[in-house]
Amino acid sequence: MRHDPAFRQTLQAAALLPPRQHNAPVYDNLPLAAYGIIAAAGGASMLAYWLTFMAQSEAAFMVAISTVYLVMYAGTPVVLARLGSGLLRARHGAQAAPALADFLRGRMETWTGSISGAAALVQVTLIPLGLAFATMGICVAVILAR
Repeated sequence: MRHDPAFRQTLQAAALLPPRQHNAPVYDNLPLAAYGIIAAAGGASMLAYWLTFMAQSEAAFMVAISTVYLVMYAGTPVVLARLGSGLLRARHGAQAAPALADFLRGRMETWTGSISGAAALVQVTLIPLGLAFATMGICVAVILAR
């Protein structure tokens, strides 16, 4: 029923669904900017921790260890993507990751259907950005409580 064309036309006629963008490009991979946003959120969190705890040597040591883990966590996909770039390009039709502007104007195929590029970017970056802002807020509260 979900993919029934008659059902979709009925909903579109009732103005419950916007018309589909038939000429929009469809992507199955994220732009590199999405990974940059996630990395920037992690970096902002670590910067907040460093600024909060750098005066205490024991706490700074723990932040240093966490920084090493973050670099390994973020660096592993980069290294693997570079090692397997030929396989990735073969899988995606010899095309690199889309530019951010093209991705936002297009659509992305997911397992459950097609969504807009902007919605995909929001879904991927919402949690890392939320955690970064929460971390900064907690660090400000710790500094003000001293």
